[in-house]
Amino acid sequence: MNWFLLRETLGRDHPDTLVCEANLAVTLHQAGRDADAEELRTRILADFGRILGAGHPDALQLQKWQRINRDLEPQLI
Repeated sequence: MNWFLLRETLGRDHPDTLVCEANLAVTLHQAGRDADAEELRTRILADFGRILGAGHPDALQLQKWQRINRDLEPQLI
């Protein structure tokens, strides 16, 4: 799912938006775009701390540059 679409639809502070942006930061880091990755990661970690708490498992994974495994696809019931 596109992180920009999530941001527009759910808002910047929604946990799904944060997870998607966190994974983008990890991807940028793995691609060698360290300045972009660090800038995004710093912002997302601050948002995680403000919204979910600094000790939240998603924040801890991002601190270690680990992708957050979360299903963001719409669920069919």
